[in-house]
Amino acid sequence: MKTRYFFLAALSFVALGCAKENLPSTGETARQYLQLWMEEYHPGINPNDDGLYILSDEPGTGDLWDETKGYSYVEVTVKSLNGVISSTSSEKLSQQLGTYAKGNYYGPRFVATGEGSSYAGFDALMKGMRIGGSRTGVVPSWMLTTSRYSTQKEYLDAASSTASLIYSVALKGQTDDVSSIEKDSLSRYVLKNFGPVPPVSYISGEEADGTFFFVSDTTQFVISGATPRGANDEATLNYTGKLLNGQVFDTTIERVAKDAGIYSASKSYAPVSITFASEWKSVAMGSSTSLIDGFKGGIYLLRYEGQKAVVLFTSTHGYTSSGSGSTIPAWSPLIFELELVSVTSLE
Repeated sequence: MKTRYFFLAALSFVALGCAKENLPSTGETARQYLQLWMEEYHPGINPNDDGLYILSDEPGTGDLWDETKGYSYVEVTVKSLNGVISSTSSEKLSQQLGTYAKGNYYGPRFVATGEGSSYAGFDALMKGMRIGGSRTGVVPSWMLTTSRYSTQKEYLDAASSTASLIYSVALKGQTDDVSSIEKDSLSRYVLKNFGPVPPVSYISGEEADGTFFFVSDTTQFVISGATPRGANDEATLNYTGKLLNGQVFDTTIERVAKDAGIYSASKSYAPVSITFASEWKSVAMGSSTSLIDGFKGGIYLLRYEGQKAVVLFTSTHGYTSSGSGSTIPAWSPLIFELELVSVTSLE
C-alpha cells in the first residue's frame, strides 16, 4: 500500500523532473494517474467508452436522458478525488458540512447541456440515465471541457492539467424549452396567489407575452384624487425580492430580513432612493441604472406615493442563464414586493 501511495504522488513529479525526455502528454499522464488512483481506491471498476468511471448508479423510471433536449433539471454535488466537496445543491449535505446559508438556494436547477455549455464529461455521465435516477462517477480531467471531440485520444491530446473530479447527479427532468417551463410556472403561481391577472408590459408599444405581471390596486388613489408622480420625480422605495418557492434573497426591511434568516448587521435596512425617468430604462437606484430590467420595469409602473405592488417576471427580465451567485439559480422567475414610500416632486 505504501508503495502505491508513493507512486501516485510521484507520477507528476517525475514528469516535471524529466522534461527533456520524450514523456507522455499532459492528458496521457493524467490518464495514467487516474488509472492508478482507481486501482487503489476503487479496484475492479473499468472506464467506459467516454473514459468515465461509474462508481454508483441508481436507475430512474422516467424518460431516458436526451442530449438533444438542451436543458436538464438536476441536483449536483462535485468533489475532488481526495473527497473535498467544492459545490453542492443539497441542503442536507450543506448542513452536514457546515456551509449551509439560509439565503442560498438549494435543490434542483436547470443546467444547459451540449457543446459550448456543459463539460463533455458531464454529458457523458448523463448518458443512459432516466428521470428519477442518480449516478456518481469520476469525470477525468481531459473530459472537463466544453469542446467536443470524436475520440478519447483527441480529448487527451487537448487536455490541460485540470484535476479529475467526482460528480454525483440526480436527474429530475429535462426540456428543450426552458422559457416555456418558466412561463408556465409563473402563470400558475400568479393564478394561485392573485387570481386571473393578465400579463402586462412595461415597454411602451410592446404587447404582453406572459413573462411579466404587475399586481396593484390604484383605486383608492384615483378616488382620493391623488396626484401621480412626475416623470422625473425622486422617491424612496422599500422592496423584497423572492423566488417562486418563497425564499427571500434581498430586502430593505429589517424585520423581513430577520424572519427570512438573511439579516446582516453590516447592512442598513431603510428605503432606498429612486429617481424616475421618462422611460423605464433610465430609472435609477441611487446613481445607478444597472438594475435588472424586470425590477426597473416594476418600479417604472408605480404611480402614487404609498402605492404597493407585486411584480413577477421570468428570467428574461432578470438574470437569464447566469443566475446570481448562490441565491438565484439560472432561469429563475422572480417576485418583487414594492412599496413607493415617498415621492418628491421635481416638476
